[in-house]
Amino acid sequence: MLNIKNIIFAIAALLLVNVSFAQKGTQSPYSSFGLGERNYEGYAVFSSMGGVSLANTDSTIVNTSNPASYAYIARNLPVLQIGLNGKLSTFSTETESTNQRHFGLNQFQLGLPIKKNWGAGIGIKPYSFTGYTVTNYSVDSDNDTIMQAVNEGSGGIRIANFGLSYRPLNYRTTAQIMKKMVLRDTATNEKYDTLRPIKGFRTHNLSIGVNANYLFGTSKQIRSTEFIPSSTTVFNSRVTDGLRVSGLSTEFGINYNYGFKANNLSRVLSVAATFSPASEVRAYQDLYAFSYIGSFYRGQTVQVRDTIQLIQDDEGLILKPEAFGIGLQYQFSPYNSSSSLRLGFDFKMEKWSTFYTQFSDVQNSGELKDRMSIGIGFERAPTLSALIDPDNFLSGLTYRLGVNYAQTELLVKNNLGEEIALDNYGMSFGLSIPIRPGVSNTNINLGGSLGNLGTAANGIIQERYMGLYVGLSITPERSNRWFLKRKYN
Repeated sequence: MLNIKNIIFAIAALLLVNVSFAQKGTQSPYSSFGLGERNYEGYAVFSSMGGVSLANTDSTIVNTSNPASYAYIARNLPVLQIGLNGKLSTFSTETESTNQRHFGLNQFQLGLPIKKNWGAGIGIKPYSFTGYTVTNYSVDSDNDTIMQAVNEGSGGIRIANFGLSYRPLNYRTTAQIMKKMVLRDTATNEKYDTLRPIKGFRTHNLSIGVNANYLFGTSKQIRSTEFIPSSTTVFNSRVTDGLRVSGLSTEFGINYNYGFKANNLSRVLSVAATFSPASEVRAYQDLYAFSYIGSFYRGQTVQVRDTIQLIQDDEGLILKPEAFGIGLQYQFSPYNSSSSLRLGFDFKMEKWSTFYTQFSDVQNSGELKDRMSIGIGFERAPTLSALIDPDNFLSGLTYRLGVNYAQTELLVKNNLGEEIALDNYGMSFGLSIPIRPGVSNTNINLGGSLGNLGTAANGIIQERYMGLYVGLSITPERSNRWFLKRKYN
């Protein structure tokens, strides 16, 4: 029977959890580009596999990367999913380095199996972060005056997502395959190969889905020019530029998988694709430029001398670029094995070269390039018999590994005036710990990654980082199914 209290709690949590994202952010100087540092870190399960997720149809996980996956959520067993991510980064040039860290809520999702072959996903997650402070100094040799140019950024943009998925194709047919086996002759005690038929059934599944994403949030940039020592005749200046985003975008997904299953043998091949069309998202700009005496950065009280420009609630738009992805996954269980293996591959492309903002009929490009990324992941998961074995805890865990590489959207100039494209690459690992296996699909997911962005040569800032991922997927006990119509005699 549907528990109304559980639904009310889940919806209230989705509405209130927004404030928790204030604890998650970035300190990267590269978050000054475009809409900030994009949040490419997904749920802990996928981040532990090199970001591979598009073809995944695990019924115990809410996979927002492909809305077609919602239709695979187990019937009457909704999934409440919470993800936390962290990052320990070292930013360095050829001569200096600094360490930064942050940790916080990365997503809150609810997966609902509405009815047979139908599923829905609803939640909230960060889209991008802005957080940096960059100071440049120059000295006038004639009068020893130091000029400091300080650029600051803060804030971020979030996504509230709602998706629907439907499986128009979901059937199975009986079949058999010939399996090569090694047997032993009882008379001679010699081994020999033979082919034996294994009876089972073939599965055919096709699902389609769509996400409606509401983007919202504020990103603020502050640019200040100050002179040291301060003077009553030479004024400092500051420009505060706030961008408020409030608009919709869409994402479409499709997944097809074909497999053969018997009692102790499984082979499933999945192919998936996603597409997000370019969307002009409504935005508002607030700009305040003024001159002043004193310094914000030394704790002094400043005297505003003149307002140079003031713009409030200037309505415009930003272009969220077109994106698409292709995913492959092969899952198999060796004959008479206590585990199943999963191999996955993702290719993703985002056309950031088309990004722009437009206010007061003035269009500014982001000076970005298209982003291309690939990921390869591996997973070893226990079968049900190994999962519920109380005598072997380690065999009941799920283990993951992955590698990833991205040609990022970032273009920066080095000390030689050359425009340099930045690449990002890394490796990841993780595991899942089942909670009450055999009774519930609830599990804790842990993961980590090591990676590198850019290079420290010729004045470029290099980021070396370690990622941390924590996820909790909660499902009801199998004896407490939701959306179940009870029958009484």
